[in-house]
Amino acid sequence: MPRIPITHKEGVTPAILRMKELDLRVAILHSGGPAPGANRVLGGAAKQFLDRGVRVIGFYNGYEFIQDLHPGDMVLNKHYIEINRDFISHAIDSNNFNLRTSRANPGKGISCPADLEDLKKTEKLVHILNVFENMKIGALISIGGDDTLKTANYLYEIALRRSEKHSNLFFQGDIVHVPKTIDNDYYGIPWTFGFFTAAEAAGRSVRGLYDDAKATNCYHVVELMGRKAGWYTAAASLFARGTKAILPEDYEQVESIDMHELADDLLRIVLKREQAGKGYGLFCIAEGLADKMPPEDKKQMERDRHGNIRLAEAKIGERLCKDLEHMYQEKTGRKKSFKPQLVGYETRQNPPSLFDVLLTSQLGVGAYRLIEQGHKGEMVTVRDDLEIDGIQFSKLIDPQTLLVKNRNIDVQGDFYNLIRSLEETFSQR
Repeated sequence: MPRIPITHKEGVTPAILRMKELDLRVAILHSGGPAPGANRVLGGAAKQFLDRGVRVIGFYNGYEFIQDLHPGDMVLNKHYIEINRDFISHAIDSNNFNLRTSRANPGKGISCPADLEDLKKTEKLVHILNVFENMKIGALISIGGDDTLKTANYLYEIALRRSEKHSNLFFQGDIVHVPKTIDNDYYGIPWTFGFFTAAEAAGRSVRGLYDDAKATNCYHVVELMGRKAGWYTAAASLFARGTKAILPEDYEQVESIDMHELADDLLRIVLKREQAGKGYGLFCIAEGLADKMPPEDKKQMERDRHGNIRLAEAKIGERLCKDLEHMYQEKTGRKKSFKPQLVGYETRQNPPSLFDVLLTSQLGVGAYRLIEQGHKGEMVTVRDDLEIDGIQFSKLIDPQTLLVKNRNIDVQGDFYNLIRSLEETFSQR
């Protein structure tokens, strides 16, 4: 796909001209978990529109208010804000995302294309589009993970159907999505923003636990973020000199994980390390392994608005520690301390690293450029040297299930081999 061309500041494209003539506004919102650098996305996009005389608003709390409130009940500075240059400056100086976020899921219940014609299942989505009409929203920039991309696609598809019937609508499906997840499992972009910042912050915390384990001759078992992919856990483990990273990719072909078998595998590493004179260690576990728990265990766990298991409920680190302590004593006749730890939420709003500043700023400018050039129903991405590009939603989403494609670590690839080649498990490969 060719690069999205640059339009110089003095040039006005048909898309920008339409927004100016009709006095339409661009809306920005963020949904799902936070990630370092989101304010830079907001600032990078909003500045471009303001420079060209197009008004920008930001919706607070993602879709939470606009999916339920009557259009006439939307209150300035409570449910949304007019974004100006002062707001942008303040946002860039802040670590927490200034528009806030939520996990509101207006597309809950939609699982196939036919559902997009179901009046009940699309009720909240249609309501959101009515809010857009009432507020004269001409384009939307959504920032979020795969569930947010799904929502953006639903809105895009329904908006297209509406605009075919009513050509005078203000909002005609001009949606651009910015991929966000510290899990780094997005298909269509090499690295997602916030990943390097969050994974490094996690690595620094876990490195402290490694040093503690070495000083006290114990093992720390650390749960880290990562529902479907192990990028975050693997990177943090590498940074912290983890003994072993336990990743979802290792169990892709397994229906469920036997926790006792996993503990037995880790115990063999513990005993081999002791033979080598190392009575300490650090196991880093991706919390997404909870999705591989036996069905009887998963039934008892709470789920979020998107139907995903609340991973913290599984407490896989605690379970492994108990099994390891018991198995170790049974095997050796001695006691050893295995301590469960949890690292993750505190890494999501750290100041962005230089790379994440560059990436988020370019993604914000890229979101503007896609809209400016009349692109709609696309995700902004970057190629080599942060060159801006766009990918159609249809290339990112399964046409039958409407689920988003994910990008896991390739267990045959060099990144996976890098992690495994530097671990001190003293096992034969």
